[in-house]
Amino acid sequence: MEKVSIAYIRDGGGIFGAERVILTTAKNIDRKFNIILICTRSNDGTSSELMERAKEIGIQVIPVDINGKIDVKAIYNIRKILIKNHVKILHSYDFKSNLYGLFASINLDIKRVITAGGTTRDSLVKKFYMFIDEAFTYKYYNNIIAVSHEICERLTKRNIGKGRIIVIENGIDPSLYDDETYEGNNHEPLPIDKSKRVFAVIGRLFPDKGHRFFLQAFSHVVQNNSLNIALLIGDGPSEEDIKIQIKDLKLENNVFLCGVRKDMKYIYNNVDYIVMPSLTEGLPYVLLEAMLYKVPILATDVGGISSLVKNDVTGYLVPPGDVESLKNDMNKMLNNPEKIKTMAENAYNLVKEEYSARRMVDQIGHLYDTMINDRLDRHA
Repeated sequence: MEKVSIAYIRDGGGIFGAERVILTTAKNIDRKFNIILICTRSNDGTSSELMERAKEIGIQVIPVDINGKIDVKAIYNIRKILIKNHVKILHSYDFKSNLYGLFASINLDIKRVITAGGTTRDSLVKKFYMFIDEAFTYKYYNNIIAVSHEICERLTKRNIGKGRIIVIENGIDPSLYDDETYEGNNHEPLPIDKSKRVFAVIGRLFPDKGHRFFLQAFSHVVQNNSLNIALLIGDGPSEEDIKIQIKDLKLENNVFLCGVRKDMKYIYNNVDYIVMPSLTEGLPYVLLEAMLYKVPILATDVGGISSLVKNDVTGYLVPPGDVESLKNDMNKMLNNPEKIKTMAENAYNLVKEEYSARRMVDQIGHLYDTMINDRLDRHA
């Protein structure tokens, strides 16, 4: 049986949620599909990590250089790749990939699908890009995968992708983390020891990730115990503002910016609690990862988070931007070790039973089958 070529196109900037989906799907999908990763890259080299990880698990990777806002040559190069590899389905994951994929596949016998996640909209420019993406580009894609029911409802209310949206929640493959190695020489050691309780906020440093609310709440927590510390894992445009807030709150000895880390298994095994104070999310991989490694969770009730975090059952859930609730529940975590251990076990069981890679990949493969056969199964 001839394999069906599926081309993923991603404007990668590290290993985050969309990259995890790509790697998990490509590694686990039925072998009747031939996966090709078209990785658009600019001069900053941020896409190299995705390309390296994809090659490690046997994915064919084809880089395409992009210069400027709209690179006609890059569109032409992507089109040549699609034709040469007899691609039947083009699957894109971000507004730039969506646009380039659309232009490159015009008048080709190719079906298109977008994965809609919890894209950061922290600036007017990004809000404009997302408006154009959803109002224009989405119209020309055959299907839209929403990673949470909340995203599906939001798009439906705005009459975007009506009848073409399918909810496929993220799944996690533990073996992808077993392959990650701790490159100790490339990282500063974590500022932790056994006398400290360690909170971690993992994610890009963007305003809508809610770091400012976490820091306000944490400043009250350390008043009761100065040995508590917090690690902020990630980078982004809010870094300077966060540094100023840390100084203003006199948290220099308690909060540490650790930058981007490649050794996430090591991180989860060496922190005590995960806090996600976001204002917007899709279905975040950070929480799936924390649940897999049995790290207790405190998160805000946004996006698809409530599907994972059942308050008082698999973690603590608070309203977004609520400093008082963040403070109170961080203190609960510190003062109720048996309770949070039970919640972490419940969370582990949930992610193993309901958010497996197999479940997600089977649903994606089923969608590909329906697209190829010109059918739309609304219950994927």
